[in-house]
Amino acid sequence: MIYIALLFVMIVAVLITVLPVMRKTDLIFLDDMSDKSVPLEERKRSVYKTLGEIEFDYKMNKLSEKDYKKLNTLYRQKAVNLLKKEREKSGDIDKEIEYKLSQLKKRGNV
Repeated sequence: MIYIALLFVMIVAVLITVLPVMRKTDLIFLDDMSDKSVPLEERKRSVYKTLGEIEFDYKMNKLSEKDYKKLNTLYRQKAVNLLKKEREKSGDIDKEIEYKLSQLKKRGNV
């Protein structure tokens, strides 16, 4: 009876170890940093860090070329979008400063 239980435990252990390796699935990364409550600078830092990790994993042969290209493209696009948002935000600030200055000039305070 003990031998049967040990055999069963060994089979389960082997299956748990081997099955994930045998499956052919694409990598899926969940991006928890897309939440708007997270500051833009933090999201940008996270994307840059992820890009570095993707590059490192590829060079260490932990990622296939297909997965590397897919992830690299995805996170580069995220970086571009974040930079665009940052530029829009700074442009809005510039416009607000110019507006405030023009208001002060009209009043004769500047």
